[in-house]
Amino acid sequence: MEQKNKLDQACMMQFIENLDAAAVLDETGTYIYVSPSWQRFTGHTAQDALGRKVWELLPDTHAPEVLRTGKPVLAQVVRAQGVPAVTNYIPRLDANGKVIGVFIYVIVYGKQNVDDVSARLSELSREVEFYKKELSRIRGARYSMDNIIGKSDAIQRLKEQIYQAAHSASTVLIEGETGSGKELIAHAIHAGGVRRSANFVRVNCSAIPAELMESEFFGYVTGAFTGAAKKGKAGRFELANKGSIFLDEVNLLTPTMQPKFLRVLQEREIDPVGGDKSIPIDVRVIAASNIPLEALVETGQFRSDLYYRLNVIRIQAPTLRERKEDIPLLVENFIRQLNRQLGMVIEGVGPGSMELLMDYDWPGNVRELQYAVESAMNAAASPILRRKDFFQLEQRLQARKRRQVTSSGDFRLRPARQAFEREFIRDALAAANGNRAKAAGLLGISRTVLYEKLEQYQLK
Repeated sequence: MEQKNKLDQACMMQFIENLDAAAVLDETGTYIYVSPSWQRFTGHTAQDALGRKVWELLPDTHAPEVLRTGKPVLAQVVRAQGVPAVTNYIPRLDANGKVIGVFIYVIVYGKQNVDDVSARLSELSREVEFYKKELSRIRGARYSMDNIIGKSDAIQRLKEQIYQAAHSASTVLIEGETGSGKELIAHAIHAGGVRRSANFVRVNCSAIPAELMESEFFGYVTGAFTGAAKKGKAGRFELANKGSIFLDEVNLLTPTMQPKFLRVLQEREIDPVGGDKSIPIDVRVIAASNIPLEALVETGQFRSDLYYRLNVIRIQAPTLRERKEDIPLLVENFIRQLNRQLGMVIEGVGPGSMELLMDYDWPGNVRELQYAVESAMNAAASPILRRKDFFQLEQRLQARKRRQVTSSGDFRLRPARQAFEREFIRDALAAANGNRAKAAGLLGISRTVLYEKLEQYQLK
């Protein structure tokens, strides 16, 4: 037999009268019912309360707010006879939704009980804050402005641009060579802005197959295509809602995806694959390209309207060769990080090593420098990195110089021999830690001849 879902009047009154305290007001805020326990809470009998305004007996009441707005007010501490009570206020509505009074009931009564609940809520609040920070650490930006190492003019200008971009909601386009730190800049922008506690979704556009781009970025609904997850899937833009999305190598967006990205930026909504409803989103877009997008626009490979929409705030990541004065600071930072990661105790680099690092032009920028330091640390036999520890870098430098000579069309033997001799002498000086007498011995020449060579090749 089917049971009816009902509550008779006797059962309802039993429930109400067993609450710590309960009362009902009409549309004017006048008491029309008080439970037997109301007297214990307020000190006033039903005879005292009925027909009187609630604020006459309880000045702390929140009932006027409910009568004015028609919205409930929950878990408010109200004092009666000096005793605190956690109280809820629920609006009474007629069939047309008009406010015709207020239901009031106490859910926690007495100082000890209220203090216990307050302590528990404070504890829960601290736990929520902790987990919010942990979630931000996992899903948010990993780096901040402090991770951008350097004191050069180029870095100072870059930090000013990052600060300005972080305090704006506009789209950012970061351009620069591979390895120049574009992703680090994007992290710093997100970490310095108002969205720092929300998700920071990183997407490398080159890593997503063209046929999967739409579903990856915009998600899909149930049954959108064969092999789709039964419950559908949220796209990268939806995951970044209220936060930021970093589109690395945005220059590799396919021609079919470019107009769809433009619509997202203009309309602030996405269309999941297979869906019939658009989803509004609030996402801050940060894009990066290792090729100037303007050049791709000129060749017809990138839509001009999408370029203008991305290029609201433009930041150019400086190359390492533009800020070589930062190399000592960067090397020091890399050694400190790699010592922790690799369990090493490297103390620094020798003068010959630093000369090599400063002489190289770093086509791979900061990333190449980091790999060079790590390689040298693994080859080192002492706490100080010597020039010979950077043998891979030395080989690249020599190969680059040979290419420069041959590309100039100068195949004469004498200039090539002199270039080789100059580098060979410098290597010997590095191996001898700057001791010229020892370097001359290593080279098998007299000190006088060495001094002449140093003068000839302008070696210090």
